[in-house]
Amino acid sequence: MKHRGFTLIELLVVIAIIAILAAILFPVFAQAKRAAKASADLSNQKQLTLGLIMYAGDTDDIFSDANSNDGDSNTFTRTWVQKSAPYIKNLPIFQSPLDGKHDAPVASWATASCE
Repeated sequence: MKHRGFTLIELLVVIAIIAILAAILFPVFAQAKRAAKASADLSNQKQLTLGLIMYAGDTDDIFSDANSNDGDSNTFTRTWVQKSAPYIKNLPIFQSPLDGKHDAPVASWATASCE
């Protein structure tokens, strides 16, 4: 009775073919990942713009200054990010997925109280 198995050469050829296919596909997957992050970044920009337009609609079509105290010298200075936060409700959209730091916490100036 004769047992037929794979020879070492046949196994090495199969491994070489798999390695070549992997080398071809890895850059394609990396490019697709970059394109997905760019698409997410564009979506974040759209959501940010819509939030700012909603804010302006509620404030007589006036966009916020970069920093202002709403005419009350006793209140702390709020940034446009803090003023528009109730309309945006997703502060991580200020961080681009393309910068590679998407797991980093949102800066403290963005999460300060909006009241």
